[in-house]
Amino acid sequence: MISRSRDIRSELYRETLVDRIVSILEERILSGDLQPDTKLSEAWVAKEFTVSRVPAREALQRLQERNLLRRTHLTREVSRFSLEEFRELYELKNVVEAFGVMKGALRATDNDLNKIKAILDSMQNCIDAGELKKLPAFNLQFHDMLVHCSLDQTLIQTYESLAKQVRWVAPRTLLSQNRPELSLKEHRAIFEAFANKEATKARLLMEKHTTESMERNLPKLEPAKGC
Repeated sequence: MISRSRDIRSELYRETLVDRIVSILEERILSGDLQPDTKLSEAWVAKEFTVSRVPAREALQRLQERNLLRRTHLTREVSRFSLEEFRELYELKNVVEAFGVMKGALRATDNDLNKIKAILDSMQNCIDAGELKKLPAFNLQFHDMLVHCSLDQTLIQTYESLAKQVRWVAPRTLLSQNRPELSLKEHRAIFEAFANKEATKARLLMEKHTTESMERNLPKLEPAKGC
């Protein structure tokens, strides 16, 4: 029992450590501190953050999944950022997500709906308590849950693959002035249509929500465009 508890603590510590490394490297890439084509090896990350190769490897893998790094023969390099390519990827994610929401609205169970409502309640609690840093995680849970209700594994896998590559930018506007309340209002409207099995309405509301989010997010990336 003691050994198991230590294993869990060790795993949680590693996850927190990896999250921190990813956050710092992401910021350095987007700010231009780490220029496109800069090589990032496991050894360099391990030395830079005084960690072992395991969290270094996991951090680099996550950055690669987000399209911020690309794999080369021997190492990884900072991606040469293309705003237009990112827009196309984001648009595709939005279309797939909206379609998943439409299918999910027709297949969601009462248990699913209760879980989604609990997520919205948690978002409201975060706003009321001023704990806005917790919002992005609940925001992702809300979007993921609606698509997962579709029970279409091919669609879900496609959505998750696309979402990994674009969702790192979402917190940049989610926490801006007035957005928490407005975002939650939009989420509640989507959920109402979803719960009432108004599938087409839920799809249209989600597509509008994610498209407007994309248009707010893309200007935030302009400084990285010319890197």
